[in-house]
Parts: sequence; structure tokens; C-alpha cells
Amino acid sequence: MNRRNLIPVLAAFAGAAATATAAEGNPMMDLLAASAKEKKGVTVYVKGQQIGMLVTHLGLEFVEGRSQAQSRIIVRLTAIDAVTMA
Repeated sequence: MNRRNLIPVLAAFAGAAATATAAEGNPMMDLLAASAKEKKGVTVYVKGQQIGMLVTHLGLEFVEGRSQAQSRIIVRLTAIDAVTMA
């Protein structure tokens, strides 16, 4: 197989991998959406800090939630390192 044949084959594999990844979704967003839907709490990890909250609104750039100590918590999605749900 020469380079002229190899490039289209690699492009096809890359396109298939991108489609498979997009079909799976984002696990972090799935957990945040599940918290909002099921009214279950999540722990959000941001720069080494843990924030326990119940998600009340999930936007494109921010997630909004509440906890027993705070009535309103807003976290930028790009700042989140990890999310766990008990």
C-alpha cells in the first residue's frame, strides 16, 4: 500500500472514530443531567476542591446547583476536573 492509498484509509478511520465518540456523549454532562433529572447529588471537583451539590440547571457554559449550606452554586463547565455521583 502506498501513500496515496493510505491517506484516504486513515481519513476514513479518523472519521469513524469521531462519529463513535460523538455518539457516546460526554459522561460528565450525562452525570450532571442525571443529577438534575433524578434529584440526586453530585460531587464536583474543581482545582483540587470538592463541591457537593444538587444540579438545578445545566447550561452550555455553566452548571447551577444548590446545597444545604449554599442556596445557589454556579460553576463554569470548563473549570470542572471530575464529577461523581453517589
